[in-house]
Amino acid sequence: MDWTWHRGRSIRALTSSYSHFGEVVEDYYHLDPIIKRAVMRASSSVVSIITQAGKKLLHIGSGTIIEYDEHYGCATVLTSASLLQAPGVAGFLPSDLKVDIYLFNGELYEGQVLFYDFCYNVATIKIMSSKFLSTASIRDVTDSLELVSKKPVLSRCQHLPNTSTPFNLSPGKLVIALGRACGYHYDIMASPGVFSAQDCCHDYEELFMTSCVVSKLAVGGPLVNCDGEVIGVNFFICPFATFVPITIVWKCLENLKRNGQVPRPWLGVRVGNLYTANLDTLDELYQKFPDVSKGVIVEELTGKINIHAQRKRTKVHHSIFWSTGKWLTAKAMLQKTKQRKRSKTMTRTGKTTSRAKKRRQLVRKSSASVAGLCIGDVIIKCGETEIGSQLELVGALWDKEGKSVKLEIVRPSVGHKNVTLTVGARPEMPRWLL
Repeated sequence: MDWTWHRGRSIRALTSSYSHFGEVVEDYYHLDPIIKRAVMRASSSVVSIITQAGKKLLHIGSGTIIEYDEHYGCATVLTSASLLQAPGVAGFLPSDLKVDIYLFNGELYEGQVLFYDFCYNVATIKIMSSKFLSTASIRDVTDSLELVSKKPVLSRCQHLPNTSTPFNLSPGKLVIALGRACGYHYDIMASPGVFSAQDCCHDYEELFMTSCVVSKLAVGGPLVNCDGEVIGVNFFICPFATFVPITIVWKCLENLKRNGQVPRPWLGVRVGNLYTANLDTLDELYQKFPDVSKGVIVEELTGKINIHAQRKRTKVHHSIFWSTGKWLTAKAMLQKTKQRKRSKTMTRTGKTTSRAKKRRQLVRKSSASVAGLCIGDVIIKCGETEIGSQLELVGALWDKEGKSVKLEIVRPSVGHKNVTLTVGARPEMPRWLL
């Protein structure tokens, strides 16, 4: 829908497709007091964001104030980079982009984009304010969970004093998706749910899922734990409520500030936490290797890395893009290669190569396949770092792009094995379209 928009104008009529999610907290009387307390701790840092290109409305979402500099009188808002791109167009920032930030009291600030990265879908926006603005409390997270442990795992929060230890994202853990309405008195919106280990089938495997009921207004807003600490940035892929863990978000921001670019390490495999495997697999593994209680299991080998063209990185406003010409050239080369393989026949046998065999040939060219990784392998160590979860594997590989690493794996049919492979770069940019 082609809406026009004027700064300062009431937007109640423009939010027809941005329905509220959860409930307005002050009207949600049956909410658990623990949830209300968590929401109130974080609410003052949650803002509403409106983006536009010229006079055309792009997106309405949310964000979180994560930093305030009293000396310079400026605040930093964390949000989703998908709010900055035109609808249906991934990976590009409009030249006439304007960003409006609304606080809890309806105060309007004009935002300036600081950093953004469309691969991991994170962005920071600067606003100028002479008065102090409340900032959110950030908590690092981990998704590591031992299958055999003497410690009980609780599905709800353990109300212990906050420490520097990461918040454990175990399945069933209480989480709350927050956002701020725009045009409706700027009320805080909250939707409680639980962390889910299910795969949302997105092309970004580090995107996690919750049972929170949200809408597009949640995009860019914070996901908080029962202490009101930010543990992720919300995204919405109908009908899933998803989020990017704050651990990855923070790594991205540190790299953007320091280098102006974000590494994209990739092994050519799709993995899942060991506890997500089916019972038959876990039973077989545990009976043979009772000492292996956590790790990541290889679920899929992918040959997407076999685009025979060098990826070129270009810095634009502190963000990383593929060179458009290089990407199109690579895509055309891949299509021609596939066409030649379809039409090519085996001269010795006179038989046409099957598509299944071609796919296997492509897979064999991936770094993981060349190194000998197989579906069902359990990665338990990367270099000298023990691996207990997807996030730990991401952390271990974060600065290893283009370098060789040694993985220790457990294969049910063989046992412990070491493989060495070169960490590649993610060949495709995830599509974060709203």
